[in-house]
Amino acid sequence: MNVRIGALTLAAAAAATALTGCGNGMGAKLTYDDTEKTRITDIVLSGGSGDVTVTTKAITETHIKRVVRSDGRDPEDSYLVSGSTLTLDTTCGSNCRVSYEVEAPAGVKVRGELSSGAIALVGVGAADVSVTSGDIRLEKIAGDVTARASSGNIDAHALGGAASLTVTSGNVKGLELTGGKPLIAEASSGNVELHVLQPASISARATSGNVELYVPQGDYKLQNDTGSGDFTTNLTNAPAAANLISVRVGSGNAEVMAF
Repeated sequence: MNVRIGALTLAAAAAATALTGCGNGMGAKLTYDDTEKTRITDIVLSGGSGDVTVTTKAITETHIKRVVRSDGRDPEDSYLVSGSTLTLDTTCGSNCRVSYEVEAPAGVKVRGELSSGAIALVGVGAADVSVTSGDIRLEKIAGDVTARASSGNIDAHALGGAASLTVTSGNVKGLELTGGKPLIAEASSGNVELHVLQPASISARATSGNVELYVPQGDYKLQNDTGSGDFTTNLTNAPAAANLISVRVGSGNAEVMAF
């Protein structure tokens, strides 16, 4: 296992001196830029307060930008590389926040959990990520996706694989879901909205909120439990259909419309 620190650039409000640590004085901001020549196939997220963005390109190396904001202490170790796995840890102690912007080879898989921060994944191969407090953005992911947010929103666009999107307090929104694979979307307190471009089996739940599903014309088996709300659809139930649309709302309305 290798530990990487990276090239260092200082950007502090009242300092122009290059430092090798984490700055002198409250509010210091440091930017580390580095390139990993080893081909990275997996990225693991961990830590407390910090944002992580991962995008991909047709490259073999991985570019890592790390932004540290602290009270002047040096967080020392940065990311870790072990074989083809890159681990990004946003933890650096009290009064310290680390965020990452990573450009990785196409097909990289991302997994892990952050306590407080946002996750944005664009063009990765597959994902299994969680945040306790923060938003998750998922875009152009070909493989399977699992995403969980305790307090925050999940926004998904152009997912090609099976997906499970769950929030406790927040909204789930999925647009241009293309893969025709099973989709699960749940919000305990919030709304669920999905736009599906290929027929698929869909399970949508909202305990306190509304469900809106837009699906292509086709045959679907329909199940709904709307509690105290209304259920609206322009589909005809087809009990023998291969694809099942199951909708449940506790306090809210549900709408399933074919286009």
